[in-house]
Amino acid sequence: MLRRWLSFAVVTLFLLVAIKTWTQDELFNYGRQWNAWSNVSRSIYLQGFVDGQSNTYSVLSNDLPPERREALRLQTFTFYSADAIRDVMTNLYSDPANTFIRSNSVVYIARDKLSGKDIEPTLRHAREADRGFVGR
Repeated sequence: MLRRWLSFAVVTLFLLVAIKTWTQDELFNYGRQWNAWSNVSRSIYLQGFVDGQSNTYSVLSNDLPPERREALRLQTFTFYSADAIRDVMTNLYSDPANTFIRSNSVVYIARDKLSGKDIEPTLRHAREADRGFVGR
C-alpha cells in the first residue's frame, strides 16, 4: 500500500512539474519586433509613446506638489526627436543582449544616451529585470 502511495505521489509530482514548466511564460523578443518594423512604423510607435507620456504628465502634474512636477517632467519627456530616438533604439536593439528589454524602457535608455549619460548600468539592470513575457 505504501509503495502504491509513493508511486502515486511521484507521478503526481512529476506531472505538476511538467505542467508548471509547460505553462511558464516565454520572454518576448522586443528587438526582433523592432527590427521587423519599418522606420515609418517605428516613428508611429514613438509618436504614440510621446503623446501618451505627455497626456499622462498633463493629467498628473496638477495633482502633484510643485516641487515634484519638474522631476516628473524630466523623467517623463523624451526631449529628442522621434527620428533621433528611433535611430538610437535601432542601434541598441542591434545588440542581441538587449533584444528582450521592453521597448518603453529602451525609449528612455535611448534618450539618456542622446543626453550623454552613461547607459551601461541601466542596460545591465534592464537586461536582468526589465524584460517582457508572454504567456504560452
